[in-house]
Amino acid sequence: MTDYSGLIVSLPDLEPVVGEWRTRYDTQFADTPAHVTALFPWIPPGDLTEADLDAVGQLAKDWQPFEVCFAGFRTFDDPDVHYLAPEPADPFVALTQDLCTVWPEYPPYEGAFYEVVPHLTVAVGANTEQAAEFRAAIEALLPVRTVADELTVVEVLDGRCRVRRSFRLGGRKR
Repeated sequence: MTDYSGLIVSLPDLEPVVGEWRTRYDTQFADTPAHVTALFPWIPPGDLTEADLDAVGQLAKDWQPFEVCFAGFRTFDDPDVHYLAPEPADPFVALTQDLCTVWPEYPPYEGAFYEVVPHLTVAVGANTEQAAEFRAAIEALLPVRTVADELTVVEVLDGRCRVRRSFRLGGRKR
C-alpha cells in the first residue's frame, strides 16, 4: 500500500498498559498513541487539505467524550492479531459511520470487511510464547477504564505512522 492517512481515537491513558507490547509487536504504529481506529485508510497525505482537517475538527466538536472499558483480549480470524475490545463498542462504530458520511469514498479498511470491529491492537505476528507473555502482563492490569476524548489524524509514510493533528471531542483543537 502507498502512503495514506487515517483517523484514530487516541487513548494515551492506555500507554502504560499496552505501550511496551505495541512497541515490540505492532511496530508500524508504535509512534502513535494507543488507539482505536476510526477510519483507515483515509485520504493520501499529499491530498489531505486544511479543509479536510477543518471538517475533522468540526465533526470532533459535534461528539462528546465517552467512557470506555477494556476488559479482555480477543483475536481476529487471523490469530496473529491480538487486541483489546472496547466496551461499549457502539460509540466507535457510530463515529466511523459519521466519518463515512462525510467521506463516503473512503470505506473502512477499503471495504474489505463486512462489519467494523472496534479494537485496540496490541500485537501483530507474535508467536504463541510471546502472546502468552504479553497477555499475562496486560490481563493483570485489566479492566482499564478511560475516556475517549480525542480524534487524531495520522499519516503512514514509508511504512511508519505519525500523528498529523489531534482534535478534542466536544471542543478545542490541539
